[in-house]
Amino acid sequence: MKHPLTIAVFVCWLTMLALLVRKQASPPVTDLAMLPASASEAGSATPREEWFGIYQGEQKIGYARRSLAPIAGGYQLRDESTLALAMLGTPQRLTTSLAAETDAQFDLRSFRFALVTPAATFTAGGTSDGRRLVVRYGTGDHLDTLVVPLEEPIYLATTFRPRIAAARPVPGTRYSHPVFSPLTLRSEPITTVVEGRETIDGIETLRVSEEQQGLATHVWLADDGRAVREEAMLGFVLRAEPRETAPRGLDRAAPLDLATIARIPLRGTIANPRATTALALRVSGPAVGAVPDDPPRQRMRAGLLRIVREAVPVPGSPPAGPAEELYVAPSPFIESDDPAIVARARTIVGDERDPVRRAERLLHWVATSLVREPSATVPSAREVLRVLRGDCNEHAVLLTALARAAGIPARMIAGAVYLDGAFLYHAWSELWLGRWVSADAVFDQMPVDATHVKLIEGGPERHLGLAGLVGGLSFATAEAGT
Repeated sequence: MKHPLTIAVFVCWLTMLALLVRKQASPPVTDLAMLPASASEAGSATPREEWFGIYQGEQKIGYARRSLAPIAGGYQLRDESTLALAMLGTPQRLTTSLAAETDAQFDLRSFRFALVTPAATFTAGGTSDGRRLVVRYGTGDHLDTLVVPLEEPIYLATTFRPRIAAARPVPGTRYSHPVFSPLTLRSEPITTVVEGRETIDGIETLRVSEEQQGLATHVWLADDGRAVREEAMLGFVLRAEPRETAPRGLDRAAPLDLATIARIPLRGTIANPRATTALALRVSGPAVGAVPDDPPRQRMRAGLLRIVREAVPVPGSPPAGPAEELYVAPSPFIESDDPAIVARARTIVGDERDPVRRAERLLHWVATSLVREPSATVPSAREVLRVLRGDCNEHAVLLTALARAAGIPARMIAGAVYLDGAFLYHAWSELWLGRWVSADAVFDQMPVDATHVKLIEGGPERHLGLAGLVGGLSFATAEAGT
């Protein structure tokens, strides 16, 4: 590979999923009171099907289909998409599918989600008894179980659109509710704001915005709740098209290379990035407020970002304190209690007792054992250990799991790293060695160089937040000015 691989593909398909796959939602009573209470009132009692072309600018990159059909005692909903993308010149055909069954009031009974890429297939499926949602999820043959307690019924957010359109709310009306995502396995708030009425493509529509984790989508709804157009970040657009037209033109289109559009431009140069120990960057753009102040390594003040590489940890560092025990336990996609991961961690560290030397062994093993290749799926440490290949996500998730299995508290970091004239989205780890120390298994660095800009802390289920930053940041070296 010419380049170490980044999470640009991961970020952008999260963006598209936020655009295409609507989440299960639990809306507050105050908002529901303003909406038609039933499917028939909202005009959704009859079967319906919607087809879309997916574009980036004027280039067609995919298509999507949504449908709703009555079944005994409720409804069946489907949401499917196909995207033709590339990463550093490597084609990545992605397909997503979401099938769900609800009762007559659209309360969710069950769902099945799948993301299929050249690298792997990620699936998540769940059933609800009204008190809890039991989810089985994972990549490959081994699935994990997650139980989500329910205080209220859960819904699919697309079912709100016909109800909102039928209510004909005034501009400025806001609807806010938590959502459970089958991709991230988390509940996050989503806010819908009514912006006004507008004629588009010859159809009178209600224009609304939907925002989750800083990721905004603008939607134009016909009076029956059908989407006429949807717009997201980076110029991604869904256009309503006839069934015969939507899939056309995709094979002829050159795949959109996400590494080109999902990058943070830099004004100025960095001569020797892997050896950089201190860096000052001027940060601009609408997402500037999302760059965290994370002392002592990373400090952000008034648009000026200063990063100083940590001191190299030395053997004999004090052990982790009780406050860090949280980062030893397994978590979604970081299966540190998996027998294969535990066994591999023991083999790598051997009889070494010092945490710093154990961390060094784990880091070097991951850096030298994984084949680097583009990967556009949800990384699972268990699956990465089995196939020993992937991009920075796979490197980071496996190092984090192995460290936890070896008794070293660890967490994943998502951000950006300087490479070939720009900052590319990237993932690495932090290990607790008496203090948090950054570790990058792609570059075999501990601590990492100062061109690593931290943006998000947490596992793959947290990385949807990166999608809201793509296209919203610009950097300049201090010498280059603003």
